[in-house]
Amino acid sequence: MNFRKFVCTSLVLVFSFLQSNAQTDVVSGNAKTYAGDTLKMYSIDDYITKNETLISTAIVDADGNFSFEVKVKDVVLAYIDLTVFKGLIFLQPNRKQVIVLPEKQRIAIQDQLNPYFRKTEFYVKMLNKYNDDLNYLIPAFDKLYNQSMTEVYYTRRRYTKASTDSIENYLSSQFVSSNAYFSEYKKYRFALLDYTAYHRSKDDIVKQLFTNQEILQNNPAYSELFDELFSNIFTNGKTSAISIPGLYKCIYDKSYYSLRKTLQADPKVSTERFADYLILKGLKDSYYSDSFPKDALVAVADSLATGSKSKDFKKIAALLSERFTTLLCGYSAPDINLSDIANNEYNLQKSSGKFVYLTFYNPNSYSAISDLELIKQVRKDFPAEVLDIVTIIVSQDKNDVQKFVESNKDINWKVLWYNFDTELIKNYNIKAFPTYYLINPNGILVMNPAPSPQEYFNEKFTAIFRNWKNEQYRQQYRDNKGVK
Repeated sequence: MNFRKFVCTSLVLVFSFLQSNAQTDVVSGNAKTYAGDTLKMYSIDDYITKNETLISTAIVDADGNFSFEVKVKDVVLAYIDLTVFKGLIFLQPNRKQVIVLPEKQRIAIQDQLNPYFRKTEFYVKMLNKYNDDLNYLIPAFDKLYNQSMTEVYYTRRRYTKASTDSIENYLSSQFVSSNAYFSEYKKYRFALLDYTAYHRSKDDIVKQLFTNQEILQNNPAYSELFDELFSNIFTNGKTSAISIPGLYKCIYDKSYYSLRKTLQADPKVSTERFADYLILKGLKDSYYSDSFPKDALVAVADSLATGSKSKDFKKIAALLSERFTTLLCGYSAPDINLSDIANNEYNLQKSSGKFVYLTFYNPNSYSAISDLELIKQVRKDFPAEVLDIVTIIVSQDKNDVQKFVESNKDINWKVLWYNFDTELIKNYNIKAFPTYYLINPNGILVMNPAPSPQEYFNEKFTAIFRNWKNEQYRQQYRDNKGVK
């Protein structure tokens, strides 16, 4: 058996094993205002990347009935995408849950494109309830818990260990449950309350709840406390719980192994697994704080993605590396999978061998409209064999694309509708119209943002094209002559 066949067979066996150990959670209900829609359910993969994966879809019939079926082995926090809402639900093995959804609301185009817009989260209401059901326990617990946290934050009352113990004893008496997931959830919620209310030592919390403990990477209470204790550990060089100045140098040296070894030297970290988890958190925080060179963070993430012993952590590291390089010049541009008004599909592979001048356009944008005649001139100056021009119309109505094309009959480039692909908008960080990018013939982003036609795009592109062409000639010379 050859190696590739062996790997494929092994993957099939592993998948079959996982499926055999997973049980089904059926989530159903009736929501007439969504009749004819396809509802989508996503899982939150982890609380480092907060990556979301589509795990199930449900077609709402004419009477409003719908049903999701999801294979789950452990408790999973998921949500149903409801345009302006996120309906949170805990999926649990071998359950049949009947839920109620709010009436359908449309999301405004300005909210879709607003980087600060956040969908309102709520726990979906259950019409049937199991004993120890997390979809009852956690929302009800959080309601009382959050009232206590609000009082801690906004009153001048002095809290002591005795007063917080009193709050925790009361909450425990109201929610008596043998559910192991809920027990862990309460434990980490109470630790956050203790720290917030009377500034319990972070050092003690780490030793008690994190050192040599299981990493509950899919438990939101664990993750919130973890974020509180270990924020920006590379940027600051220390936290209240861990002080390791050498971390800063390890990042600049792009050395994942030195980083892990340095962390493990601290007795509060100790295990390789916990060190890896801290590195993942530190990489994410450092990227968004813009405190290290991006290539250093990418190098460490890539090393962890291959060097960690945990499959979960490898996946998280690979996701972080992908995010770090998204829209970074010199790396692959995010792909596009859209269609024009004739339903001809387009992706970046179809422009392979040519540069792509990518435009995000809104028909109500004055700047976009004023650029249009200049883009036509770009098309005349550079033949389609050299430069593909791709315009993506971001509009609520697909008919806007038809109107755009019909009112500009001399347009001879690709015009696509964004088809409510909010992930594409996020990947290209679209915050204004028009926005331009330049992608090279190998699919690599070379200008972010690219200049508009009013900003002398022709001259700048000519220089880039000339340099690229010269490099092709040099490469051919090396290949043919063996010049190194």
